[in-house]
Amino acid sequence: MRLITIPMSHYCEKARWGLVYAGVAYVEEGHLQGLHIRVARRHNPAGLLPVLIDGDKVVADSTAILRYLDGPLPAAQRLYPPMIADEVAALEEDFDEHLGVETRRWVYFHWLPQSGRDVVRVAAQGTPRWQRWIGPPMYPLLRVALKRHLAVTADKVRHGLGTIEQTFDRVAARLADGRPYLCGDRFTAADLSFACMASPVLLPPEYGIRLPALDEAPTSARADLARFRAHPAGRYALDLFARHRRVAARDSPHDPAYAVTPAPLGAP
Repeated sequence: MRLITIPMSHYCEKARWGLVYAGVAYVEEGHLQGLHIRVARRHNPAGLLPVLIDGDKVVADSTAILRYLDGPLPAAQRLYPPMIADEVAALEEDFDEHLGVETRRWVYFHWLPQSGRDVVRVAAQGTPRWQRWIGPPMYPLLRVALKRHLAVTADKVRHGLGTIEQTFDRVAARLADGRPYLCGDRFTAADLSFACMASPVLLPPEYGIRLPALDEAPTSARADLARFRAHPAGRYALDLFARHRRVAARDSPHDPAYAVTPAPLGAP
């Protein structure tokens, strides 16, 4: 199988995690933001990623990919167990459509003002060499396009922080009865999606590419990162990465560029 991605995207991370969870061998084809559109449009008109290619079958969208991979799995391993499938799907959709949108906006708000060299060094991990080369000189144009496309403004980020906080509080309340996972006693797509959609405000070390550490993040982002990491829901997501994603991160079949340690992402 081939997985076409924007390597740093948390929606693409969701698909990566699903592939490793399913035990499927795959090759990842990463593309830098903005430069991915031409490739993506060969497989879906909207030019969105991730896209999974399995022979003649093309599956676009992270949730559709999880469901496609889930079909052949044994019943005990399903990410959408039949008895609770509706509950799992409702939580997954909520995380994808609200939490994921706001954590993406938040991370772009804090990282886009950084230098193009530093940002591209992280964002272009695993992409073709020409994209890693052309990324820094193109960065001013990419920055403008991304801010406009994703509506990255201070007002929207402030409002979005409320959405993130409310989602974290709901997850913590759901886990307060002692259940090990969001939908009971087993890991499901709801847990996987929450961990992925929360990852921009947590920076888990087990992520599919090397993310900055807390002391490498922009100064403006560090208070929020520390607060969300300390939140019970943040600790839960980090624990999910540590327990369920560690092997996936170690064994992920990326090209050698993924092993390159990026320089710190400090202030410009």
